[in-house]
Amino acid sequence: MGRHISKERKQIALQMSVLGIRDPMIRRYTGISERSLRYIRKTFRETGEVVRTPVCAGRPRVLDSLDANVSYCLILVLLICDSLVPRGMH
Repeated sequence: MGRHISKERKQIALQMSVLGIRDPMIRRYTGISERSLRYIRKTFRETGEVVRTPVCAGRPRVLDSLDANVSYCLILVLLICDSLVPRGMH
């Protein structure tokens, strides 16, 4: 995996591309590979930005009180259901 390319450097490379500067020259001045330049342009066409940002930051790491109550209730339901099934039926 390559090194991180800052958003500012990507924006400069995109501006150079828009001005008609060819990829080998952009690579020489910015150090960004031609493959990365294609990906930056593709991302810009699809999102209007040079970097993709997730809509949300992933799953929450800490349970809030509602999550804890739901988990507790599910455990109780499973325990009750398990106690209702005859022992030979598991």
